[in-house]
Amino acid sequence: MTGPEAASPVALAPPTELPSGLRRYGAVWRLPGAPTLVVAGVLGRLSTGMAPLALVLLLAQVTGSYALAGLASALFGLANAVGGPALGRLADRHGPTPVLLASGVVYPLATGAVLAAAYLRAPAGAVLATCALLGLVMPPLTATLRSVWTDITTGARSALRSPALSLETTVFEVVFVVGPMLVGILAALLSPSAALAAAGLLTAGGTLTVALGEATRASRPHPDRVRARGLGPLLAPGMPMLMAVTGSVTFAFGVVGVTVPAFAAEHLGHASSAPAGVLLGLWGVGSVTGGLWFGTRHFRASLPAQWAVTLSLVALGMASLAIAWSVPVLAVAMLLSGCTLAPSLTVENALVSRIAPAGQVNEAYTWLVTVAVALAALGSSVAGLIVDEPGGVRWAFGLAATTTAMAAGIAAIPRSPLRKAAAAPAS
Repeated sequence: MTGPEAASPVALAPPTELPSGLRRYGAVWRLPGAPTLVVAGVLGRLSTGMAPLALVLLLAQVTGSYALAGLASALFGLANAVGGPALGRLADRHGPTPVLLASGVVYPLATGAVLAAAYLRAPAGAVLATCALLGLVMPPLTATLRSVWTDITTGARSALRSPALSLETTVFEVVFVVGPMLVGILAALLSPSAALAAAGLLTAGGTLTVALGEATRASRPHPDRVRARGLGPLLAPGMPMLMAVTGSVTFAFGVVGVTVPAFAAEHLGHASSAPAGVLLGLWGVGSVTGGLWFGTRHFRASLPAQWAVTLSLVALGMASLAIAWSVPVLAVAMLLSGCTLAPSLTVENALVSRIAPAGQVNEAYTWLVTVAVALAALGSSVAGLIVDEPGGVRWAFGLAATTTAMAAGIAAIPRSPLRKAAAAPAS
């Protein structure tokens, strides 16, 4: 994080008038270093949507074992969830630029190690180790970008924080739509190895560009930061409750990710389950649409109150999935339900930047990702057990709606630690 406003070149600009509608995104784009954060940030994070699928396709092709391929992809995700907070803590202590430069160089080398292990027919343990290494050294780009967006929207530009974080949340959704598509195209035209190599190069290029960008280089360790120990920002006032709510919601996301393909297979037959990808894509399109709209609005309610409302809308969207009776109806429900996702995630990101201790915002965001990955994986596992039972698809969608409604209820608790932390003076 940057220091006090007087010490930050970004904060010396004159006060920013809050424009209306889509012009807010124009004002965000004109912030110092913003174009680099948006464009290079998307390119650098495409690997998030590409690497898991590319690993599965590569190892299934080379080894003929989907079991090994699935385990490798899971290890990649788990290692990333473990390594993220450690890299985030380093970014808080030394600034994001050196951490991004180092990981931006190491990541493509780790990609090469995975490719070498696969094509040299290394033992399964060695292949899995390289996949875990790849996840461990993935640059903490999402946490850094959200931290830097917070930095450049302090003081006179604080009115632009909501549209900036909304834009960040929305473009991140694009990663999960475009990434798998790129893997499919490259794997079909060239090979799965080309897709994985492209993911590594895109990560390196985007990460190094962000690291050397104006806004990132201006970000410095907070002069009043509390040195993080143990679980660091995870135990700060309000953070346990925030993480509990986040975990409940991402658990539901994991449930939906498994239940939608099961719904498609149930209604169209197992041989016709391909529409599941289209249905999940519509969810992403809805999220992008909702996120862009949300960033054009200004709300007077507190962040916890906004979160309770947006999460209630997410729960209603999840409930609509449970009453869908055909694939076309589910398609409409997925699109409308998706419109509620990015707004709730935007408020969540704003809350993290609001209540995380001074100088620990990078690590706080990486913990958010870790909790999200772990609970989404748990949700996927639970949904897999439920959908195999008679009527299980409807019960699984109902479970997703229930856990999200519980999250909204927790966020709505008056005088909660989360609300107190959000109302406290900024550190």
